[in-house]
Amino acid sequence: MLTRESVQELKSEMALEESALPLIFNALSDSGRFHIFKVLLTNEGLCVTDIAKVLSISVPAASQQLKLLELSGLIARERHGQMICYRVKRDDAVVRSLVRLIGQPVTES
Repeated sequence: MLTRESVQELKSEMALEESALPLIFNALSDSGRFHIFKVLLTNEGLCVTDIAKVLSISVPAASQQLKLLELSGLIARERHGQMICYRVKRDDAVVRSLVRLIGQPVTES
């Protein structure tokens, strides 16, 4: 039988997981965002214009998709002068697990 403290601890753990995982899975459920994520896995530091060219979409469309991936915690942005480039957050445990699931190498950058 669980103690009152154990129940509270489990509820706290579930609340943390529930807040992050649905956002992540929602972000990757779109095929365009999933392709962006996969491209960033193999090509660290791509800028918005590069991603737009690779996927044959407009720069504003690429920027919007990247923003959603960033809000989900999967990628991080880095400013290089006027350009904004993105990288996968490989130091995050959830991201490392997703990378393994997708079948990509899990190297730290």
